[in-house]
Amino acid sequence: MHSYLVEKLVMYVRNHTLMRRHAGAAGVADFANLSAPPRSIGFDTSNSRHVHLGDHLFLEPVMRACRLRGVSVVVAPSAPMEEYFRDAGYTVVPPPVVLQQELRVTPVWMYDSMPRAERRTRFLYLNTIDHHIERPVSEHLAESVLRAARLDVGAAPIDGRPHRVGPGPTPLDGADGRWLLFNDTVDSGRFRVVARDRAVLAAVAAEQRRAGFRIARIGTAAERDERPAALGIEDLDLRGRTSLMELFRLLESPSVAGTISFDHVVAHMGMACGKPAIVKVRRGSRRHVAFMKRVLIPPYTADRAAMVRYV
Repeated sequence: MHSYLVEKLVMYVRNHTLMRRHAGAAGVADFANLSAPPRSIGFDTSNSRHVHLGDHLFLEPVMRACRLRGVSVVVAPSAPMEEYFRDAGYTVVPPPVVLQQELRVTPVWMYDSMPRAERRTRFLYLNTIDHHIERPVSEHLAESVLRAARLDVGAAPIDGRPHRVGPGPTPLDGADGRWLLFNDTVDSGRFRVVARDRAVLAAVAAEQRRAGFRIARIGTAAERDERPAALGIEDLDLRGRTSLMELFRLLESPSVAGTISFDHVVAHMGMACGKPAIVKVRRGSRRHVAFMKRVLIPPYTADRAAMVRYV
């Protein structure tokens, strides 16, 4: 935990110094300074220590906007997201192949992951939580990357919603009732969550159960092993029993009415599938929480009042 926080502090300082000096737009540090469109663009989101599952969903619309303008796009995602990007029609490659592209795009958190000699050439670094972003994050970043890449912004509409996985078999097939998917863990920012935050989510789930919904508890096998005990509010424990793609298909199921979780990939996946989310935002400054609610939950144009309930 200590080394992770030190890394985050170094990144925070860099975002306010080096990245700010190269800012081409809010959330975009431009080390490429292109004068003509590239023939190929590589996106690297492979460092799962600092680039989380939700970040992939924020950036997929950016990749799609470039691809729709005729540019060859390759993606190096983290391992759990590889099948998702293949399903979306992308060429999935290892990170070294990204470095071979004329333009390379990656989150700011991966600056130290790049070869030292390459870091400041032909790169765009994206920061999805730059508080200077004033409109839905995915839409803003898509337009900003197109401009930096000298691509025609007006050639096709920019859709900030991430790729949706098609329906398929789910563990709820044949189950009675209307279900809510519940998750009370986080894969990032654990230091911003305490026991009483989880208790709030459990209380909301119990409230929804009394209102007639059934609760399916979802998560990874590691999350189940870390906290194996039942909470007394779940009708079904699916932790460790669904892949990311299976979770997407579960959220597409007409049996699922919505999600209850922290502000992470479960909520974002559900909203991408048109399912309302009950969200507990992880602890942060008042400015950061306001930013999240204004332009990141969800990161595209939507009826936020109808889509999200905060607890």
